Amino acid sequence: MISIDKQQNAVQASPTLSGLSFSLDLSVLELADNQPDPQILYDLLVIGAGPAGINAAIYARRKGLTAAVIGRTVGGQVKETNIVENYLGIESITGTELTAKFQSHLQAYDVPLLRGRTVTAIRREGEDFVLDLDDHSHFKSRTVLIATGAGPRQLGVPGEKEFRHKGVTYCAICDGPLFSGQDIIVVGGGNTAVESTIDLARSVRNITLVHRSVFRAEKILQDRLAQLDNVEIKLGYVVEEIKGDNRVTEVVIRHLESDRLEIVPASGVLIEIGNKPASAPFQDLVDCNQWHEIIVDANQATNVRR
Repeated sequence: MISIDKQQNAVQASPTLSGLSFSLDLSVLELADNQPDPQILYDLLVIGAGPAGINAAIYARRKGLTAAVIGRTVGGQVKETNIVENYLGIESITGTELTAKFQSHLQAYDVPLLRGRTVTAIRREGEDFVLDLDDHSHFKSRTVLIATGAGPRQLGVPGEKEFRHKGVTYCAICDGPLFSGQDIIVVGGGNTAVESTIDLARSVRNITLVHRSVFRAEKILQDRLAQLDNVEIKLGYVVEEIKGDNRVTEVVIRHLESDRLEIVPASGVLIEIGNKPASAPFQDLVDCNQWHEIIVDANQATNVRR
């Protein structure tokens, strides 16, 4: 049986010391050389090293099963979050620190972890499954749990990649407080983008909301949005380029009908245009819907059984 948990992953921080800003990723520190053994037929192999995958592997070990985790990075989307607040039992913690706790918990149960690798395909071999990795290695298991989650959809414009974590973010709830008292741009027209704009309007100075067509957000959210004095709405516009020095300073937007370019000063660009499921390597094996999400039943099981 193949089952899935759609949650994903967590790790990054930007502390400041004597005016010096730097980033530290604790997940690159190998605390133990405990990696999966390609000679073992595991009871469970977990694909994805975010909170969902790590949690599943820990509970499998607690039940006495042999389990291992394979993932590109430890922590998943938490990794993209500077500060995590109100996680039950923890008032505030950096994404890096929380991810280190995830990893420490996993190691306490002696669960093998292979990071820096991507599963490119899952094959049937009799009643078992073979995972093919991007380094041409292979691992076998009786059961596979897919916990690769989803990643944010990107604009694909110049400056987006260069200024990620330097003003460009994909989580308004996570990183919005960092822009308190500043001018920002929110990109998107769905519920998430509009809700984020409404929430952020209480703490930032001005928001420019950019969307390429009409809003898809619920009318009640649009009505609340229209009441905000510090929000300028730019419908029929797209982002052309994100500019800056060490951080974002301005954004070039283009009016689709007239092709006119405008420059909007901003310290941050919050991109809220949805997520893309990380399911591509598995779509030839399991059933997916039109949005490439893996279809599961009430037990989180796919159409593929042992």
